[in-house]
Amino acid sequence: MDDRSDEAYVGKLIERSRLLIALSDEIPVETKLETQPLLKELERLVAVPPAEQDEERVRSTYALLYTALADYADLEALLGAMKNFIHYL
Repeated sequence: MDDRSDEAYVGKLIERSRLLIALSDEIPVETKLETQPLLKELERLVAVPPAEQDEERVRSTYALLYTALADYADLEALLGAMKNFIHYL
């Protein structure tokens, strides 16, 4: 994968989100446990070329993440940045 591809940028944003979730004292453990698998799933879904992506699954996984993390400004910003690289969101 090209390091400057949209998929690579989303992967980097997912990694930052994972780290931020793990280190945050604000986020309840339950939310941390719920969102880590969602981040893993989103990472898997967007790792393939856009033409091969399951847009509906990407949208639904993203929506679940956004719902769970929108109350945390830093994570909301990272999720918002992801929308810039996942063009059909």
